[in-house]
Amino acid sequence: MNEKNKPGYISRYRRVNAIWLAVWIVIGVAIVLTGWFIWHTRANILTVLGVLMVLPGAKRIVALIVAGRKKSVSIERCKAVEELAGDYAYANDIDTFHYTDEEPKEIEKQSVIWTDYIFTSTDKIMMLDFLVEKDGCIYIQPTPRTDDFEYLKNYLKDIIKKITNNYKVYCVHSDEELLKALKGEEIPKDLLKSEGIEERELTYQERTEVINTLKSLAV
Repeated sequence: MNEKNKPGYISRYRRVNAIWLAVWIVIGVAIVLTGWFIWHTRANILTVLGVLMVLPGAKRIVALIVAGRKKSVSIERCKAVEELAGDYAYANDIDTFHYTDEEPKEIEKQSVIWTDYIFTSTDKIMMLDFLVEKDGCIYIQPTPRTDDFEYLKNYLKDIIKKITNNYKVYCVHSDEELLKALKGEEIPKDLLKSEGIEERELTYQERTEVINTLKSLAV
């Protein structure tokens, strides 16, 4: 299964990209040195090939910059959310694209969880500790170091609203607030979309389109 947005994802993401960056540097240097030892000059085809190794290396540098200094959400925090999400699945364990209306809808009654969620707009890199979809509600919990909460909230709200206006989207600011919401003990105060909510159940197509869209945003 795809490990994206599951517990420990950012740590794995950072480690894999650091390893590949080191590999491309070693390969590039090795190619340049080989050309030098063969022709005793830098003006050779292997120097050109070695320099080209900068391109895949640069991709890994960008990935490390995107991850920044954020640490993965701890396993303990993830387990607390899992316990209160009921019947759940992590988003990237769900493949909705091959379903038709006649096939079993395995996510119909499941909550869907994202953690270590990194996504970007044309202006910003944004991060969530958790995003949970449950019972017609979406709960987003930005990382504590988020610089612009309003931009992040409005960005996600607008993306969801383009698909359906039938979700209640809440922003929670602590694990405690998220857990209380999942228990049904307390409705979060920060409702991002309070107008125009349709008084009907979400359709299966709306749910899957929102889930697929949120999956596609993730880095």
